[in-house]
Amino acid sequence: MATQGYEREVVVLAGKRTGFGTFGGSLKDFSATDLGVFSSAAAIEAAGITPDQVDHTFFGNALQTSADAIYLARHIALRAGIPDEKPA
Repeated sequence: MATQGYEREVVVLAGKRTGFGTFGGSLKDFSATDLGVFSSAAAIEAAGITPDQVDHTFFGNALQTSADAIYLARHIALRAGIPDEKPA
């Protein structure tokens, strides 16, 4: 799926989502970053790759609720073991 002006293909190998919970429920002690790390680790495992094989990290969330949410994809990538020279 090469796009005009780009010489590299974009390949999505896997994606995972976080669980939904109720307010004050079993997920209340996990930040958005924590949940993102869990889903990132699962996506990396499902793709059958290692974190250093990830070239770029994209992440989305509905509400920014933690202090590090403004750079959520970056924090998740680093905590999931993706090298710091890889953009997010």
